[in-house]
Amino acid sequence: MASVEMAYDVYDPHDEEGNLTPIVLLHGMFWNKYMFKELARKLCQETKRQVYCPDLRNHGRSPFCEECDNYLVCEDVKRFLQEKNLKKVIFICHSFSCTICYMIALEKPDAVEKMVMVDSFPFNDFHADLCGDFVPEVVAQNKVLKSLNPKMTLKDARKKLNLLAEAGPKRVKFTAQICNLEQLFYKKVAHDLTKEDGKFMWKTDIDFLEEKILRQRNFTFFRNKIECHSEHEILIVRCPQSTNVTDLKFAEILKDNPNTKLATIEGTTHLLLLEKEDEFVDIVCDFLGCNRED
Repeated sequence: MASVEMAYDVYDPHDEEGNLTPIVLLHGMFWNKYMFKELARKLCQETKRQVYCPDLRNHGRSPFCEECDNYLVCEDVKRFLQEKNLKKVIFICHSFSCTICYMIALEKPDAVEKMVMVDSFPFNDFHADLCGDFVPEVVAQNKVLKSLNPKMTLKDARKKLNLLAEAGPKRVKFTAQICNLEQLFYKKVAHDLTKEDGKFMWKTDIDFLEEKILRQRNFTFFRNKIECHSEHEILIVRCPQSTNVTDLKFAEILKDNPNTKLATIEGTTHLLLLEKEDEFVDIVCDFLGCNRED
């Protein structure tokens, strides 16, 4: 399987403590490293570890590839670890990328020290999470795309979207949680927007990815094809109303992953690591046993 070289950012702590295991922070489907930069900085400084934050294939600044599935993305991440000479890492993964880090941990157990999985679980079937014949996030983004006047410059269009992000909290008819999500959404689409030949489009080809997910089912995890048992320490952090990590699902996870812990961040949704970054970082630091100053 042909792997690709992923674009990435790396964050170095000001006061690194010895040779601590670095963190690899992986985004979920349709997202990118840009949206994780503030979180990556906080994780870096609070844990005193290097933090690597790549764009997965077909996302952000990483290459576009017609071939795209769990196994190919897994090969990309393994190549990344090898190229950066990362002998052992701690994975912090959101949503679909939790499956990627788990696959690597099963194949190369000595290469993974611990895993933090955000609102997903080790053997999740990404396709099974979706209801209906569409991906809501793709529908929402494309609705924004159609609302943009093609006569606008890219700079003005991005400015408009960023203003919508800033205006979110002022809309009193919405709860603070919804406003926060709206801010994140518009911040993301403003960054992901580009213009070619007079036409607005997304840097990340979300329609292509939706096709791979729904029609071709390229991101289905075939649990029966692989032995899903791990002794790794795993922390799953979920939102209160998580449909991915219910109490029943967590009980099932424990059967094959006995060293798994569960944490819930109240007042959040699936994007909890971005909605409450400081609380998420605190939970991660406790899990990693960080020596933090008061």
